[in-house]
Amino acid sequence: MLTIIVGLCTATTVSAQMYRWVDANGQLHFSNSPQSVPDNIRNKNNEYTPDSSSITINNDVDRTELKKSKSNNSSARKDSISIPYTAREGFADRVIINVRFNGRVTVPMMVDTGSPGLVISESLADRLNLFDEESGRLMVMISGIGGRKTATRTIIDKITIGEITEKFIPAHIVSGMSSGHYYGLIGMDVLSSYTMTIDPVQRKLIAHLIPSAQNQPAGRSRAWWMSNFREFGFYQQFWQQQEEMIGKSDSPYSRLSTGEQKRVEEFILQQKSTADALYEQLERYAGYNGVPRHWRR
Repeated sequence: MLTIIVGLCTATTVSAQMYRWVDANGQLHFSNSPQSVPDNIRNKNNEYTPDSSSITINNDVDRTELKKSKSNNSSARKDSISIPYTAREGFADRVIINVRFNGRVTVPMMVDTGSPGLVISESLADRLNLFDEESGRLMVMISGIGGRKTATRTIIDKITIGEITEKFIPAHIVSGMSSGHYYGLIGMDVLSSYTMTIDPVQRKLIAHLIPSAQNQPAGRSRAWWMSNFREFGFYQQFWQQQEEMIGKSDSPYSRLSTGEQKRVEEFILQQKSTADALYEQLERYAGYNGVPRHWRR
């Protein structure tokens, strides 16, 4: 059953394609751009040793603008936040911070500027009971250097990093990334309202609120909203199409036995229901935050 579904997903271009690779230290990386994959991995069969200095993102922050923005909006999020981090994992340089999920589970997570979003391990998903819920779990395909594999797409209600609280965070649940030192990757869309600098002496990640982010719906840009509506809209349409194909004599499913076809149909209906629920959840969140209609497509 799963082989057929995976084949159909593979044959279809998914707007949320991700690239996956493992470096020489065994660290798992994700990116939504092939240009983010190191050249010596993309073009050769060699492994990649990460440069920890790439964690420093942007320290050119207009302090005057930040101060003015804060004074004009007393309810704004704090514009400068210091977050302690663990600097090393064995012999490797890392930036590992504590993150609290849904107000109840706190685990170490690695900051990875090459990851487009939030990626969590299956063990963390188990602790959050994500696999026990009927909604919010959707099978998707991710691309890696070694090929394609399935992952689970979901939405995390809330994460807290120090004094930073972010809500409604789309995430991928993947297998094979448990290191014993961290439970996933914090990508750039999670911290997109902030610029960040690293203080290696004090071992702190300094996050500075971007003033313009306060004027965006839920602190998210137009590109963020449109990207997520395209992605979740695709999943909704894809599983709707699979449901319509089930009863057709010329569909790939017609070659299955009666029992197999029944199992496939149950799986498709579950995926369609989940895709619908996730899209509706995104639509409700957008409506609550006043997202313009032309951003929702």
